[in-house]
Amino acid sequence: MEITLDGPRTIVILNGVKVTDYTEGQPVPPKRFEFEPERGPRPNESYFGLQNHSKDDVVFFKEVAYKPLKK
Repeated sequence: MEITLDGPRTIVILNGVKVTDYTEGQPVPPKRFEFEPERGPRPNESYFGLQNHSKDDVVFFKEVAYKPLKK
């Protein structure tokens, strides 16, 4: 999975396939399933969470890296 955050634009590529290309302010598609979270504006700053679980869960990640965009 590759996630690119470039200002207001978010691009997500999963297994070589682009699954998200969204720029803040574009219309948000309606929820398809009841379990999906409410959607709203993305904050300008926050923490970067790979996946949130309860405090008792154990989650492993392999080869996590980040790098600044070249401009």
